Amino acid sequence: MEMIQTKKKTTTHHLWASYLLFAISSGIIITLLALLVGAWLFQNAQIPVWAYVPVAVVAVCLGSFASGFILAKQTKRNGIFGGLCCGILFFCLYLVAAMMNGDFSYTALSGIKLVTYSLSGCIGGLLGIAFSEQKKQIKR
Repeated sequence: MEMIQTKKKTTTHHLWASYLLFAISSGIIITLLALLVGAWLFQNAQIPVWAYVPVAVVAVCLGSFASGFILAKQTKRNGIFGGLCCGILFFCLYLVAAMMNGDFSYTALSGIKLVTYSLSGCIGGLLGIAFSEQKKQIKR
């Protein structure tokens, strides 16, 4: 009997990991699209140079929000935790990109990015759960 429970638990973990991978991939695509829109705005409008970083942070927050939302809609539970995982994974991607660029310093801006990415993922997860609950109530 224990073998069946272990098999089910392992399958559930693999399913959650595949949901997470799909959500993060979707979030990265949304981030890239938002960055393309930002680049187009910088090319065609007279936007000051200091606005580059906030536009990039907003683009990544949109991707983190979307990945938390998608993960919560797929799993239909643990929305805030799943969104937090998505936000932290986006921050880890930011750290890897910064290290590949030669920036090994952890500044206050990095801390702000960690908080904003995590919060946007949590809000996306919370709204994903709310929308899936709303759909259940409409079907009844």
